[in-house]
Parts: sequence; C-alpha cells; structure tokens
Amino acid sequence: MNKYLSLALITLFSFSIVNAQSQQERAAEIKGEQLLKESSQHIKSFRTLKTFFTYEMENTSQNVKETMKGELLSQGDRYHMSLSGNLFISDGTNTWSYLKDMNEVYINTLENSEGGLTPTSILNEFETQFRAKHIRQETHQGKRVEIIDLVPKTPQAFYKYRVALDANTKMLVYTIAYDREGGTYTYSMDRIETNPSIPAGQFTFNASRFPGIEVIDLR
Repeated sequence: MNKYLSLALITLFSFSIVNAQSQQERAAEIKGEQLLKESSQHIKSFRTLKTFFTYEMENTSQNVKETMKGELLSQGDRYHMSLSGNLFISDGTNTWSYLKDMNEVYINTLENSEGGLTPTSILNEFETQFRAKHIRQETHQGKRVEIIDLVPKTPQAFYKYRVALDANTKMLVYTIAYDREGGTYTYSMDRIETNPSIPAGQFTFNASRFPGIEVIDLR
C-alpha cells in the first residue's frame, strides 16, 4: 500500500509541476502578445516615422562583425530604408532591394519578402506570423525595457526574433534576428521622430538615377 501511495503522490506532484509550468508559459505568452499589440497600436497612431538606427551583424563562429548606421522613413506598410548606400524600399505592394556595390536592384512583392526586413516590420505581422512570449523586464541603457521573443509559426530564414520595448512609452528599443547559422542581426533605435514630412517619391525606386543598373524582377 505504501508503494502505491508513494507512486500516486509522485504522479500527482509531477502533474502539478507540469500544470504550473503550463500556466506560467501561457501567462508569458498572453503578456508578450498584449505588450506587442500595445506597441504596434502606438506606432500605428503616428502618420509617419523617421528612425535613425545602428545595425550590427555578427557571427562569432565565422569571426564576422559589421556595424552600420541607417535611416528609415515609414508610413504604414510603405518604407524607405537607407543603409550604407544600400536601399530597401516598399510602396506597400512591391519591394526594391538595391545593392550599391553590385549596382543591382531586386524587385519582389511585399508578401514574399523576408520578414523582419525593417526594424518595425515584425510588429505589423506578429499576430499572424509569430508566437510571442514575454521573457523578462530589465534595464537597458538606463531605461526599463520589456523583453519579448517571437518564434515564426512557419519555417523562415530567421528562427527567432527578440524585441525590446520601452516599458513606459511602448516604443521599440531594439530588435535582434537569429539565423540558423549562428548569426545575429541587431537594429538598435538611436532616435525616432514622429510625424515628420516625407518628400514625394520616397516609397518607389527610380532606376534611372543609377546608370548601368541591373534590374532583377522576382515577382
């Protein structure tokens, strides 16, 4: 009898631990989803945004580390991102990726472009594309931030994204994309201007400005 009672108690105890862990996991998912929704709604409340950021690509196993400064103009699904002479542009339907060193531009549709291209793009699609989980609150460069992990629901080049949101303003502080080869791609927001005026033509690519350019249409 003591043997069976002990087994029953162990089973009950193990079930309680698993159940508690499941509840904690679900609570973390709910909190992560809520924080991202609040941030997304806050960012979308601005007609336009101008973001100055630092981009860092690193892969320690391959001894690769590269840091660049960039600028992003955005209005809804439309954006114009410049990064060390390279341009990434979308009119909300099509995307253009211009590589300066090769003088090539790749044209694609927005829906077929890889997620996480711009610092804020994953916030626009997190509800349908990712499973969110709140990790913790911590201090980053003197401000309290909420750390949230996003895992794609379907296989992507990046298997996980980490998002840091300002705990007070709900604005984006940084994002990190993790690839399957051990590489990380970090966007750190240096400064964000809300509702700036944006010159006409910023959300389309004008190939005539680049003599000899090769246009590669993937649509």
